[in-house]
Amino acid sequence: MSVGQQAPAERIRQMFDQVAAGYDARNRFFSADRDRAWRHRAAQRAGLRPGQTALDLCTGTGKLAHELLAFTGPSGRVIGVDFSPAMLEIARRREPGIEFRLGDVMKLSESDASVDAITIGFGLRNLVDREAALREMFRVLRPGGRLVILEFAPPQRGLLMRAYRFYLSRVMPAVAGLRDRGEASAYRYLAETVQAFPQPHALARQLEGIGFSVSVERMTLGIVALHVAQRRG
Repeated sequence: MSVGQQAPAERIRQMFDQVAAGYDARNRFFSADRDRAWRHRAAQRAGLRPGQTALDLCTGTGKLAHELLAFTGPSGRVIGVDFSPAMLEIARRREPGIEFRLGDVMKLSESDASVDAITIGFGLRNLVDREAALREMFRVLRPGGRLVILEFAPPQRGLLMRAYRFYLSRVMPAVAGLRDRGEASAYRYLAETVQAFPQPHALARQLEGIGFSVSVERMTLGIVALHVAQRRG
């Protein structure tokens, strides 16, 4: 990471540390409990088999990593990586069977072509250098391995999407702020990053340029996109 990238990354880390305690409850409330179905679908699409190894990046409190355990089984290995110590503290208490590691997604410690699947849920838009992070994920995936990206899609045109944009940028920060001003700032950040994130077709093109074959699935009226990217040879 360059010096110019370190400052925004540190601010993002501090923000996630600050909101860690109420993070899961807020997400469940604001998604009307749909977040569980989204994570389960992402874990399914990782294509894991018993005994295989999976990385869950930007793992947060470890909920998506937990979903992966059902597919790797006791003979497999699930590793969760995040840069927020407060988030990882919650994750370790919740799921002692997973190795949770404080780390930088752009500098993974895994060797080349050593991982069967990678998941990243609602974390890609927080990375200061998306291209570098995706190339690092490509490096550690084995040929044929899958990268599954679960992310909010930017609102499109239409009345429904205007309502969603209002909910995202006004309602969520206001409700979160009733408890804590820091949470209001976090949800304003969420709205800004969602709206600045590439549309699903643009992210698919970026992944293809790196060397993945990509399929895209949109869920819940299109507000969430699931990219399944398989590493070519």
